Amino acid sequence: MPAWCAASLSYFGYILVVAAVMPGVPKRGRVLAAVIALTGAGAAVLAPRLEMFWLQSLILPVAALLLAYRASGFLWRGPMPRIEAVLNATDAALRIPTVAQRAPRVLAELFELAYAGVYPLIPLALALHIAYAATPDPDRFWAVILVTDYACFAMLPWIQTRPPRSVESSVPWHSRLRGLNLGILNTASIRMNTLPSGHAAEALACALLVVGAPGAVVAWMFFNALAISAGAVFGRYHYTVDVVAGWGVALVVWRFLG
Repeated sequence: MPAWCAASLSYFGYILVVAAVMPGVPKRGRVLAAVIALTGAGAAVLAPRLEMFWLQSLILPVAALLLAYRASGFLWRGPMPRIEAVLNATDAALRIPTVAQRAPRVLAELFELAYAGVYPLIPLALALHIAYAATPDPDRFWAVILVTDYACFAMLPWIQTRPPRSVESSVPWHSRLRGLNLGILNTASIRMNTLPSGHAAEALACALLVVGAPGAVVAWMFFNALAISAGAVFGRYHYTVDVVAGWGVALVVWRFLG
């Protein structure tokens, strides 16, 4: 069984257990989380039986990632004000809102564009990995990406906070592209804050997985990871602690699986 499939079975098994035993989760949330977890586990079991590359190494891993994210969202019980206060205080001490409001318009547009670009980043990184790695290994690629994301999503039932954009009254900066990100998040996201940040963790993991590519490609991937993380923090989609924790997760997973 591919490593990413085994990791997916472990994660979705974890979701099933949490959905069954965690107090305070609404009944509807328990049922939907369990249904999605079973669907994700089914995809992981099915994948090794398929010999088509585009299914085993693209469609089903992406489906597992999306199902994992969605399942965690149904385990929401309510925000934890004390943790939110600590996260907000950290950003205030770092003057994040002030820096964002004073950022040049061009940087605001760049960081918003980078943040929106995280969605096609993983398939792009897979293509670069296959093209440039000394020994391309899509299974290893997906194991790193999915374990990184699973580690971020798995914390949501235990650390439940709202994203800073939901608790702050002021707009961080003016950007034409901000509406695109808000539209995506309002329609496709679980509308909750993940700590560690999945966006930051994914972006850094993708950069680490293409280290064997030409220098210009590697430099662009790491710059992109930094821009995505900056967009997350200064656009108030995530707290600074979320991003730093996301980087830590990506580095640890890559160290042991990459």
